[in-house]
Amino acid sequence: MSKTTTLLSAFLATLCLPALAQDNPTQSTSRSVQLDAVTVTANKVEQKLSQTGKVVTVLPDSVLQRYATQSVSELLSRQAGLQIVGANGPLGTNPDIYLRGASAGNTLILLDGIPVYDPSGSANTFDLNLLTVGECDRIEILRGAQSTAYGSDAVAGVINIFTRKAKGTKPLGVTASLNYGTYQTFRGTVAVSGQTEKLSYNVQYTRQSSEGFSAATDTTGQQGFGNNSYQQNALLANLTLQITPRLIWKLRGITTAYTTDLDAGAFMDEKDFLYRNQFKQVATGFEYRYPHGRLVVNYGLGDSRRTYTNDSTFVGPGAFDKYSCQKYGGLAHFAEAYHSLKMGNWGELLTGVDYRFSNTDQIYQSISSYGLYESPPIGADTARIGQLGVYATGIITPYKGLSVEVGGRYNRNSLYGNVFTYTFNPSYLVSDQIKVFVNLSSGFRAPTLYQLFSPYGNKTLRPEQSQSTEAGVQFFTKSRNAWLRVVYFDRNIRNAIFFQSLNTDPYGRYINFDRQHDRGWEIEAQAQVSRLLLTGNLTLLNGAITTQVEGRDTTYNNLFRRPKAQVNLSAGYQFTPNILVTAAIRSIGNRTDLSFGSATPTVTLAGYTTVDIYAEAKVNDRLRIYADARNLFNTTYYDIYGYNTRGRNATVGVRFTW
Repeated sequence: MSKTTTLLSAFLATLCLPALAQDNPTQSTSRSVQLDAVTVTANKVEQKLSQTGKVVTVLPDSVLQRYATQSVSELLSRQAGLQIVGANGPLGTNPDIYLRGASAGNTLILLDGIPVYDPSGSANTFDLNLLTVGECDRIEILRGAQSTAYGSDAVAGVINIFTRKAKGTKPLGVTASLNYGTYQTFRGTVAVSGQTEKLSYNVQYTRQSSEGFSAATDTTGQQGFGNNSYQQNALLANLTLQITPRLIWKLRGITTAYTTDLDAGAFMDEKDFLYRNQFKQVATGFEYRYPHGRLVVNYGLGDSRRTYTNDSTFVGPGAFDKYSCQKYGGLAHFAEAYHSLKMGNWGELLTGVDYRFSNTDQIYQSISSYGLYESPPIGADTARIGQLGVYATGIITPYKGLSVEVGGRYNRNSLYGNVFTYTFNPSYLVSDQIKVFVNLSSGFRAPTLYQLFSPYGNKTLRPEQSQSTEAGVQFFTKSRNAWLRVVYFDRNIRNAIFFQSLNTDPYGRYINFDRQHDRGWEIEAQAQVSRLLLTGNLTLLNGAITTQVEGRDTTYNNLFRRPKAQVNLSAGYQFTPNILVTAAIRSIGNRTDLSFGSATPTVTLAGYTTVDIYAEAKVNDRLRIYADARNLFNTTYYDIYGYNTRGRNATVGVRFTW
């Protein structure tokens, strides 16, 4: 029996478990069932997962604590439909988020509901390396086009990361955790938090470091490639004040930065190439609740700074520059106000307005045998853009079990004009155990400042616009101790933005392609039988781009680095109330990658399977110890052509609460 057949058989066995699980209402399901968890990301109103027609996954604090040794990228890469390329490289590897096959930049990242991104980047993406699991209190993953509620970039979905806040009811508490493992990887966090009748606060500091390993692949093993070390510091502060019984004020600040070594490229080492990435954000907001609704006002200001420095102490084979320095910076403002009004038994009405403004400044200098070179700088006074959005969504519940969400957004961009998006999402809950749903929605992604104003820029770019369809069914037991969800998705993007090399232009430029079509299936299951918790997901994906070449349509695969098949399985057993052991399998199918500088333009990356084991023991109410071993069988695999991934590695940790 082949490895793929074995894994699919195991996954199908997992899917059968909901039918085997007993509907025992007294059974403890606190670790397994998330159907009745409340999501706010689905449509900005509080709603149980079992009642929303959106495809949402909630990772609560209890799950995050079990993955405290992993990075945020590693944790997300185990979820259905998500492929995080770079999650398994050395710390500091740039993570590219591919949700349901969409390209990087088509998934919106939120931090406590506020968009976060780097305005200086080519795709506006947020670097997940800037956050550790220690800063996260809860993560909600919302799939499908969500631009009606969230605006630009929410083409494939939204990942909303909620930062850690005060726990318990004591006015003063201290939490500390220490992790140490392979590659001399260390992470330590200390937090001080408390809560009184009107005030709650949490302040925490995280230090992370690693000696790492060479990101670039040494094909001979004899070239002495150096390790890519990593150092990170992060400070998070959250404060909530209950001004009146109905009015709450929130304030949050975060500053995080890391420094890491970079290599010269695929299969090419570099000894003195340093990269520093820094992100700061301050956010504040008010929430006013009254019997028939809620008014929320938020503002956030983010500052992103990236610096690449390659000095002259080492010039590798084929290197052109003896020295280079690149500096990228950007500011991102976000302001919003939205109101939800309960309409009795008929549902809820959400109305809102938001505004995004961003700018960027960029400098590049290098010294070679030809002397000093400086590219034309990009100034924040000219490279700037603003987007105003107005939206309304009605969630209609005319009778028990039926919910229909209908919404639209008008978005005005200061450069390219107007975009309109819509959502239509009916769902029906049958006998409180079967949910069927359909999502018809559109999304858009605005051109980035880099795509507009850089030397490769094109100010005539149009936004990418998508039409998406989802259809699915979810089954779950009455006691919510098991469930199964099957979803089909189909997404068409027109005006897809692409970089085109031109013989007439030494830089090349960004252009709008014709069409991009991605489609596939997601199957997820979860069940708890007594002390055994099993979860599994399977993603099947296909995609292509169609463009005009010499007046004729040409179609080709666009799923670079994205597998057509991906499986995640896990089994956890609670041996005693204080001891938990979990095993996880991750299987990734073959992928295609670009092969720069070789005779063939593309290369096939072989599929792989890894096995992980995690164990934790609760010593007492204040002390917990844990350990894990990842890639247990030391599988050699590649997510990016010419770059390494982690071999067998292990981490031990301890968490103390006072």
